[in-house]
Amino acid sequence: MADNVPKIRFPGFTEPWEQRKLGNLFFQTNETVNPKTSNLSLWSLTVESGLTPKPERYDRSAITKKEDQYKMVHPGEIVFNPMNMTIGAIGMNKNSFPIAVSGYYITMKESSSNNKTIDPCFFSEWMCSPNALKLYKNVATGSLIEKQRVQFSTFSKIRAMFPKYEEQKKIGQVFDALDDLITLHQRKSVTIKKLKSGLLRKMILTV
Repeated sequence: MADNVPKIRFPGFTEPWEQRKLGNLFFQTNETVNPKTSNLSLWSLTVESGLTPKPERYDRSAITKKEDQYKMVHPGEIVFNPMNMTIGAIGMNKNSFPIAVSGYYITMKESSSNNKTIDPCFFSEWMCSPNALKLYKNVATGSLIEKQRVQFSTFSKIRAMFPKYEEQKKIGQVFDALDDLITLHQRKSVTIKKLKSGLLRKMILTV
């Protein structure tokens, strides 16, 4: 199997994937906001779940001394933590509304000159894939492994293989559907666990 052709493909796609430089696909954004006055919800970035909302009870006054050093992330824009990018701390704002994240994070968006070149669902999966993480590790800077970082200037130099937009869209739809299925089962699991906990309180006697 050629290096530029995946092992599994949808019928009708035969063209080899093409190497693209990430710096030609995305550009860094830096729209700072004050979450207290902008009325934006605060989100954090985790390796396990990507972008996740902070709880409503979260104390905004404790997170920073400079409240305006937050970044706005519009729908479809990407966020990554330069300190933990090599282990997958990267995500995309899949909401229909903008959010605010730590000013320490790197935010970026697709270049307008590349319209219909990158499918958001496809890229949100690609950027957390084992192959992508390997690329991040190859370019990370820092003498100590636990302190290695990937800044946008480094990220932009990465070259990776991508299919045409139409194939990206097909792949993205599959993984998006799988994510929805995973979320559905997670919600069911939480509901069942609550049911079990309630039954245990009512059906098991305590001293």
